[in-house]
Amino acid sequence: IKEKINASKEAVFLAFSTAKSLKEWWGPVESPIDVLFLNFRPGGKFHYRMNGLHQSYGVKQYLEIVPNSKIVWLNSFANEKGNPIKAPFEGLNIPVEIRNSITLTEENGITTLSLTAEPHNSTEAEIAGFISIIDGMKQGFGGTLNQLAAYLQTV
Repeated sequence: IKEKINASKEAVFLAFSTAKSLKEWWGPVESPIDVLFLNFRPGGKFHYRMNGLHQSYGVKQYLEIVPNSKIVWLNSFANEKGNPIKAPFEGLNIPVEIRNSITLTEENGITTLSLTAEPHNSTEAEIAGFISIIDGMKQGFGGTLNQLAAYLQTV
């Protein structure tokens, strides 16, 4: 996914790095979040509760952070304690962990955010499940990144 955002890459990076900003834009459009814990550093994690039709939890485990340029994390559904769990959807066999990477480049005040996602430590069946949800993930991330762009217009 590539998304152009009308903000500096420093502003975009900052929006990923604080609990205050993540609460305003991270997550599915229909599920505002509560930030339960954020330690934004390699080896740190972000644990949050999604308050949609059904309450669920997510966790990011940060692998690599290059200020204003790159963030790599493992993304998972989680339990209340922040431990990664299988996706809580009947009949959906996807990886427990998905490796996400964003890179930020800027030209004339417009930041291009490039996001990639790939299965991590997965079985063949989980990889097949991941492939089956790619269109839905693109749509979901598109909505989330639209929320990011809207948030950045307010700060």
